[in-house]
Amino acid sequence: MILSNEGIREALAAGHLKIDPPPGEDQYTTSAVDLTLGRDFREWNPDLFDVPGARVDLNLADQEFHSTARAYLRPCSLEADGAFVLAPYPARRRHVLAITREKVHLDRAARLAARVEGRSSLARLDLIVHLTAPTIHAGFNGNITLEMVNIGPFYLRLVPERTRICQLIVERLESEPSGDIKTQFQGQTQPSGEIAP
Repeated sequence: MILSNEGIREALAAGHLKIDPPPGEDQYTTSAVDLTLGRDFREWNPDLFDVPGARVDLNLADQEFHSTARAYLRPCSLEADGAFVLAPYPARRRHVLAITREKVHLDRAARLAARVEGRSSLARLDLIVHLTAPTIHAGFNGNITLEMVNIGPFYLRLVPERTRICQLIVERLESEPSGDIKTQFQGQTQPSGEIAP
């Protein structure tokens, strides 16, 4: 069952859902709440891949994202005004990892899970905010990493803390889950999946 805007407000008031900083009234739609963009952007370092004769193979059965991120991701620079410009594909920035400003906690005992999805107004400008990974599992606690690609003709200026970048759709599970949450991104505060010191 998807929670309505009133259901989301009730879950926040009961402490079953936490969003920090709390969303403003303009962030709610009838069945979701918009999240804003954080200030941290990462990209795969092209200097490590644009080497004649070199090839990097990842064995997806064994690779651990934190190790790959430490080895190959680099921070992206922001514009003088603090914005981040995402160039059209194909360009130097083919794929960028970003993070939401808001930290989200879904109470497992309250049977809450969520999905992060793009906003239609941005999708119509050809911005993809997640690549096949919308699920936010019950018990998750952290900022949400976005896997973004601009497949349109425009250079997109993304303003941290002001751009409503995605929507969080909160769902109630039919029963309480068993076992521990299985994600390597629990508590993440950076797009690399790590926790800031």
